[in-house]
Amino acid sequence: MAVFGVWMWPRSVREYGADAVVARCRRLGVTDVYFLTKGMSGTVSCRSEIAPMDCERDLLGELIEAAHACGIRVHAWFTSASDAHYKEQHPESGRYHFVKGRNQGLISLADAPYIDYMTDFTRELCRRYPIDGLHLDYIRYNHLIYGWSEEDLRRYAAEGADTAALRAMMERAFPGEEGAEIFFDAYRAGDADVHALARARRRDVVRFASTLTGAARAERSDLILTAALMPEGAYDDVAFSDVHYGQNYEDAAALYDYVLPMAYSKAYDKDGAWVRMVADGTAERGLRTVVGLHAYEGGTADTLRADMAALQGAPIEGVCLFREGAFVMAYPDGDNLRCFNPLDVPVRVTANDVPLMTIDPGRETLLPSAAPSARLRAFTDVGEACIYLPGTPL
Repeated sequence: MAVFGVWMWPRSVREYGADAVVARCRRLGVTDVYFLTKGMSGTVSCRSEIAPMDCERDLLGELIEAAHACGIRVHAWFTSASDAHYKEQHPESGRYHFVKGRNQGLISLADAPYIDYMTDFTRELCRRYPIDGLHLDYIRYNHLIYGWSEEDLRRYAAEGADTAALRAMMERAFPGEEGAEIFFDAYRAGDADVHALARARRRDVVRFASTLTGAARAERSDLILTAALMPEGAYDDVAFSDVHYGQNYEDAAALYDYVLPMAYSKAYDKDGAWVRMVADGTAERGLRTVVGLHAYEGGTADTLRADMAALQGAPIEGVCLFREGAFVMAYPDGDNLRCFNPLDVPVRVTANDVPLMTIDPGRETLLPSAAPSARLRAFTDVGEACIYLPGTPL
């Protein structure tokens, strides 16, 4: 694999220190860390004169120094237009819910002042830090029910939509009982108004993303540009992704060096065959692909192993686990295994279904009588947890 990545929250570096975090990643074989540099709160984990910091430490700087010393790439991960701090300071920037108005810390993807703000922060970040990549997440509408302000309607009308007809459909769907499926059916049937709606939302997403990627590329021509994408756009039927999210895989092909479709199997109640379908569909749309895999609550050692096994021979660049800090790590130590529990609760580890030991939160220990070939599983008091042991081939 060219890429074996993990998404990482700042908490790991804050609690354990960058050296310890990177050492564990290195033992897992990690090549790329997608580090949450600007999260949904709007605070940042780096030095900035533009955005508010989430603590006094320069967590991004600490991570880059430790990771680069081990040859691991670091990508600055943004949750894009989810920004509770900015929304509080600029209420008019909020994304408009059809029923509730500007009710959450979501920013309109077409809000020009916020795009300027994010552009300035992107430039500052690229100038100050030797990051290897910029990684955009939530670079989409989160739901069809958002995007219904007067400004939004004017953009839809400019694409040729009859906004009165669209509003009438929304009244039937929300808070009515028909739901968004009436829009998807209309899109599949070629309804001109719904297609205009989808085009406008796609334009909003592309405009936002291209502004940030353009600013980053202008500062650093060698920067790796990536995005996390919802998996629905990889399917043959793109009605859901085009209308609901405004996120289109063909659009993404012109924006990013590669993408990470979030093929979280247990979140969708799917299996490895579905993960493979997402991977193949992404590649077929002309995108270099690193598949995001389910390695958090709901996933297990067996489901993660099955998802990875399904990707053998797939036309992909690698995989990325969501997320570091949410799965138990195991790695060979001589003829045995060492295990780290990053969870907030104790985990009981078994090897080939034989109980071995309980590991307290934040502790690393050598597993007695556990060879690297063992089938490991981990359990908490509420159920099975995810554990990863390197060695599944791709």
